[in-house]
Amino acid sequence: MNKNISPFKFKQFSVSHHRSSMKVGIDGVLIGCWTDVEGARRILDVGTGCGLIALIMAQRCQEAEIIGIDIDEPSCKEALENAENSPWNDRLQIINGNFPDTLPIEYSKSFDLIVSNPPYFDSGVSNAVTPRERARHQGSLSPFSLLASSVSLLKPLGMVAMVVPSEFSASLEEDADQMGYILKRKCFVRGHAVAPYKRVLIQWILKNDNLNPVEIKIEHLTLESERGLPTDEYRQICKDFYLKF
Repeated sequence: MNKNISPFKFKQFSVSHHRSSMKVGIDGVLIGCWTDVEGARRILDVGTGCGLIALIMAQRCQEAEIIGIDIDEPSCKEALENAENSPWNDRLQIINGNFPDTLPIEYSKSFDLIVSNPPYFDSGVSNAVTPRERARHQGSLSPFSLLASSVSLLKPLGMVAMVVPSEFSASLEEDADQMGYILKRKCFVRGHAVAPYKRVLIQWILKNDNLNPVEIKIEHLTLESERGLPTDEYRQICKDFYLKF
């Protein structure tokens, strides 16, 4: 643990992340900024870590209740401190425990949106030891289990959004369809113009008899036009958050 890691400063809040299993990173910022939050009044951030995505949601959704959950206790303590030091401390709650079992029963069928930067690295070990291993090892939480568990937590027409490696997206979409989701939008992400697309931002809607036909929106995002220079598309997505961007 490096206590010398400085807080990451955004335009309206700061995030301390030296104790958290997952630090501030591009994936978390992207899924927080890119996700469609229209109409969301109760939002769940699964695997909240230092509370980054929860804080982005709080800034974007000025009337929403935001709940972050994480199995790692040091992460939750730091996320709670970050929430309390933010302008939205009255709307942010952090829960330390296993998803979804630790969530109170009254949260069943109550979320408009569940968002996550979920673990996706299969480390090949059955017993993860370090917080980072626990956070990234699929044995404790995976994109697939997150989708399955979210069905009972979402309101009718509720949404799930997450960021995953590109090689996961096809099989994940097949599973999502079988679970009762409809793909709403996805965005393929790469670092620069000649790089492969390594990440996919994906958002689904839970099927419902009242759901109108969904026109799937497919996007492609390149982060840098040259080293250290963000593209206009990247700036547009994150302009309300990054400093000097």
